[in-house]
Formats: sequence, structure tokens, C-alpha cells
Amino acid sequence: MEDPKSLVSSEKSTGSSSSVLGTIQGLPYRTTQITDSFNSVLAMIQGLHNHHHDHHRSIRTNPSSPQFPSKQPKYWPIFGPPDEDLISSLPDSLLQEILCFLPIEDAIKTSFLSRRWRSLWTQMPTLSFTRECYASKHAKRAAFVNETLARFIGPKIKNFLINFKFDEFMDAFFDEWVLFATSHHVEKLSLLLDGGFLYAPFAECKPYSLPQFLYVNFSLNELILRQCVVLPTSQVSWPSLKVLSINYSRLDTEAIEYVLSGSPNLQKLKLHNCGGVNRISSMSLEVLVVDAIYEPHEKNELVTQISCPNLLSLSLSGYMYRRTFRLMHASSLTKANLSFVMTIDKKDKYDCTKHRSIFRDLLEKLCHVEELTVGTWCLQVLSIWEIKGISSPLSKRHCLVLETEICEWDIPGIVNLLHSSPYLKKLVINLNYCDNSKFEFDQTFFDSYEFDGVEFLASTNWIFKCFLQSLENIELTGFQLSSWGSEFLVRFMRFLLNNTKVLKKVTIYEQGGTLLESWQFSGPNMNPELESAKRNQILLILSSGFLLNANIPDLNYFKDFLL
Repeated sequence: MEDPKSLVSSEKSTGSSSSVLGTIQGLPYRTTQITDSFNSVLAMIQGLHNHHHDHHRSIRTNPSSPQFPSKQPKYWPIFGPPDEDLISSLPDSLLQEILCFLPIEDAIKTSFLSRRWRSLWTQMPTLSFTRECYASKHAKRAAFVNETLARFIGPKIKNFLINFKFDEFMDAFFDEWVLFATSHHVEKLSLLLDGGFLYAPFAECKPYSLPQFLYVNFSLNELILRQCVVLPTSQVSWPSLKVLSINYSRLDTEAIEYVLSGSPNLQKLKLHNCGGVNRISSMSLEVLVVDAIYEPHEKNELVTQISCPNLLSLSLSGYMYRRTFRLMHASSLTKANLSFVMTIDKKDKYDCTKHRSIFRDLLEKLCHVEELTVGTWCLQVLSIWEIKGISSPLSKRHCLVLETEICEWDIPGIVNLLHSSPYLKKLVINLNYCDNSKFEFDQTFFDSYEFDGVEFLASTNWIFKCFLQSLENIELTGFQLSSWGSEFLVRFMRFLLNNTKVLKKVTIYEQGGTLLESWQFSGPNMNPELESAKRNQILLILSSGFLLNANIPDLNYFKDFLL
């Protein structure tokens, strides 16, 4: 969650509202959570401007009016003449929405602007207490939060955020703050706490345990937690909750079952670095994100069963330590992401047969999804299949996303997936550098194969043509001309361009999302020479980075990459 933007208040109260407006106009675009409010403010101001503009125009066209001025400025400012204080014409509710753009200590400072502004901040719909607040010491920060809440007189809080380090002596304070938020019918509650290392988040202090009264709440529709203990002792009742995000927090299967059974309208669940969950079951869940699970004390591999018949989107990403997944009921899925990395200890040996069975079961349950994303680790599992002559289950996917930089050991896995995708229309390659996948396998396994990626691509040409009859769109993202363009990326793209029969578009985006180049193809009606020139231009752009960075002096080497 982003922190609000800072604002420097005026020292004088007289005429300072216009100064505040000028500062607010300079605030950068924030996030979608305030977009509607900000647009409302702009619409209000624009309406006021149009009213004043029409008023002055009527005066100028009526010379008999006693207010008809002798001279008019050539250009009117967009917000009217300088002496007009339009911000004071705004209703309190809109001014309070504007104050939510500011750090809370700066919002409080606006009480010195005038008598009207004295109590405006005390009814703001958003209260955000972050690590940048006033006091650097925890005790002073707690006192600041207590004093602020004591002066708050608003009937309702839409958004309540606490984002700073948690210490044990603050436990009672946190309970009071959470109680204050819930008693004001808070809709979005965010407890983003810090207290330890990344994979041992509670090493420095005892973690904060959610108070039991929070588990019964009828106003919450979004709850975001970080480094908290979620341990309800009885049934949970969150009938309005739609979004739940739990990060670096302690959970167990019973706790998550209480939460899911007590949240009948929950639509999105995100679990980031939360271990101990062996079953996720929900009838209402539409989006499930599981990002990284690290359970260093577990000696046996664990399986998380997912049973969500109305699930539309599933994402399994990050490092999974001794944790695998089994889909029980997911027939409604349309989008799936398998970019996880299964980690092992150095003393462990990669069990190819077991992981192959688990991964194949996942692919079989996902054969109906329209869009599938696959990461480097999963691609290399598929590479092992391809080398051993094991095919992937046939699928109905229309879009395939590859999260990889395209290294040599990715090629067989990609070919394996394309073999099983006869209806594929769009292929997206996100060029994410990854150096953490191959070592997760037993190195002796790789050493036992003599594998040449270039020869492999050449040998699959005749098999592959029949599987690229429907591919229309190829998209590359994250490309850097100065450092990307590996040899295998270029050779793979050459392979695709040479075998696709109905290709309509190829697009390359630079890192950051900027469009680098786009090519349109018109299929059989295109001039063959023009089509060949476009395809070679794509290959030249992709290969130039590789050749220049490899310090290859002979530019004739380019010919090996052209069609």
C-alpha cells in the first residue's frame, strides 16, 4: 500500500485556501482507491469554473450591466480570476477526501488555515499511521496515534492503516486501535507490521495476535495483514468480507477453515509466505494467490488441497519449500499461473518421478483454462518430460505466458507445452531473468544428459508445424536492447516465425512496458518479400543485443539467425 503524498501547509490562515488548492493540484496521481474521489473533486471544480465563466461572459456581453468592466484580461485562468477562493466553495466531504491524500500529520496541520478547517481533519474517512509518522520512537508514535484517535469525531472510517514496527509493549495499544476502527464501522483494515527477518518474521519479538473480537465484524470488506497471528478460537463471522490478504503470518489449517467458512462472500484470497495451510476450501472464492511458502521446521513434504468450484483465477508462485498442491475442484478456472519454484535442501535429492506425477496432475486439472502462465522451474520439469518422450496433457488454452529468459534447458519444455496446445492463438514471453531454477534439481541429473538446444530445435521442425496452425499473436515483454537477446531466445523466435502459418502480429515491449516495435502481418495476402523482411527485422533487433554483448566482431554471424 502506498503512503500518501506530502503537503506543506501555509503559515497564514487568511487567503491560504487558494495556496492549498495550488499545492493539491500538484499532487501526483496516486492509486485507484482514491481515483473516484479525486475525479469528483475535479468535476466539482470544473463545474464551478464553467459557472463563473458563463457568469463573466454574460456580464461582458451586457454593457448596461453596472458591473460591466472597462477592460477584461485577454485570457482567463482555468480556475477563474486570482482573487476567487474556489476551494472554500467545496463541501466538507470533498475537502476531507482531499485531505486523505496527505500524511496524517500534514492533514492535521491544515487546522491552522481558518476556523472552518479547524475540525475538518477530525472526520476524514481515511486514517493512515505509517513509519514516516511524526515520531521515530515507538512510545512517541503510540502517543501520537492515541491523541489523534481521541480527537476524531467522524461517524465512520472507510480505510484504517497501521504500518510500522510492532513491539510487545504496544500489544494493548494495537487492540485499542483495532477496536476503535471496528467501532467506527471500518470497511478496509490494514495491519502491516514489521518485526523480524524475511523468512523468520517473528525472530525479534513476540508477534501481534489478532484480538478475538475482530473475528466477528459485519462492516469489513477488505482485510490486509502482515506479520500477525491469525488464530480464532471459535467461529468467524465476516459476512461482508470480499478481499483477504495475509502476509508473513502464522496460520494453520483449522484457522483458515474458520476464516473461509465465516466469509461467505469472500472473492479474493492472497497468502504470501504463510505456512501450515493444508486445505483451502471455499464456495465463493474467485481469485486465489499463493505466493511462497517456507516451513524450515518441516521434515516431510506437505500437500495443500484446493477445493474451490467457483474459482476463476489461480496463481502459485514464489519458493515452495516442501510444499506441493493438488486441485480437487476447480472446474470454473479460466486463468492459472504456475511460476513457483520447488526448493530442496542440499542434502536432499530431487525426486523426478514424484514431482513429475504432481505436476502432471496439475496440468490435467488445468487443461481447460484459457490462459496458462508457466515459470522457469516448471518449464525445466517439462524439459525432462520432453527428453524422456513424455507428453503434456492436451489442452484448450488460447493464451500461453512464459515467465523465463529462454535458456537452453527451457526449450524442450516450451516445445512440450506447444505440442499440447493445438488451439493456441497468443504466446507471451516475459523475459524475466532467473538464475535460481536449475540448481534446485539434482545436478547429476542434468549431467547425465547430452543436450544441445540448437540441434533440438532443428530436429523438432517437422513434428512441430502441425501444432502452430492457429498461433496469431506473439508478444515479448521486458526486452532490453543493451543486455537482452540471448542466443536461444533468438533461435526460438526464428523457429516460431518460420513455422507459424496464420501469424497476424508480433510486438516487443521494453522493460517498464514501453512499446519498442510492433509488426502487422496479413497472412497469405501479404507480399512474400515484405513478410520475410519484417520477420528478419524482428530477428535482427533480438539478435543485435546478443551479438554486441558477446563481442562478436564478424557481423556475418547475423546470417545464422535470419530466415
